[in-house]
Amino acid sequence: MKKFFLALAAIVLLAGTAFADVNIEEIPIKKVPDLGLRTVKSYFPNNTVVKAVKIKTKDMKNCTCVRLDNDATIEFDKDGHWMIVNCRNSSVPMRMVPGKIQMYLSRNYPGADVVYMSREIKNGDITLLLNDGTELHFTNEHTIIQ
Repeated sequence: MKKFFLALAAIVLLAGTAFADVNIEEIPIKKVPDLGLRTVKSYFPNNTVVKAVKIKTKDMKNCTCVRLDNDATIEFDKDGHWMIVNCRNSSVPMRMVPGKIQMYLSRNYPGADVVYMSREIKNGDITLLLNDGTELHFTNEHTIIQ
């Protein structure tokens, strides 16, 4: 438990000066945005949320982060849209990856697993990290950025 909060705090604090006033507090799971909980149930039906925290910053929008029983973490914006999916000991469910990106992966990285996926809320760009260490960047239209 402490490791989760320490790691989360370190990420937030290392992200830059935009996080000058950061407040991280544990919240009841029922306080996670509904869309976020539906995302967990839809894409991780065999897992449960074991911890939830609210991250409040002065200069940025608030977000919620949940940890699942398989150690995956998902960060949601204030409305419950996923921003980061980090599957340490497993992989991001392929059906969570947008279809056009799935097709790119199947053609260019057959058999590879996505272990990390992030989405920029401002522009919709998506970054993936594959299990072999390959990092891929896609536009909001899901085309590869070379």
